[in-house]
Amino acid sequence: MVSEHIICLRRDLHRSLSVVKIYVERNLGFEAEHHHRVLGSIPGVEFFIDHKAGRVGVLTTNATKHAMSTILNTMMRERRVHVARTVVSRDATAVLVRLREQLEIYSYQYKQAANTFGKNQVALSGKVGGMKDDLCICLQLGAYWTSAEIAQRLHSN
Repeated sequence: MVSEHIICLRRDLHRSLSVVKIYVERNLGFEAEHHHRVLGSIPGVEFFIDHKAGRVGVLTTNATKHAMSTILNTMMRERRVHVARTVVSRDATAVLVRLREQLEIYSYQYKQAANTFGKNQVALSGKVGGMKDDLCICLQLGAYWTSAEIAQRLHSN
């Protein structure tokens, strides 16, 4: 599906020669490595590689999720997040509805400790009542890592 999506993106004249940067969340299993193996041979496709960990993909910790949500929240409040007129998706209308639903539910989730010796837990998530938060996480990854890359380039010049 991802290779199909890249092909569809590149049908647009303005995107035909664009480099596609892939930031895969690597919290579970080896999905990021699988994506890299399957899609890494497509011309103009680059993957985020965590050189410190020696692995493909982005590790999303609670601290990273907090930073990602803060940046996206700030960008949305400043009206710097826009949806393209032409959304590239198998079902553009449905994906926009799902994204909106996920953004509305994504929040801090509080979990009471099981006993007196346990710790209360706080986590950012949109996985409430069977919902998913994959689109919300994707948008946050894009906002966070592109901001981090821009900041890195500014500091290196």
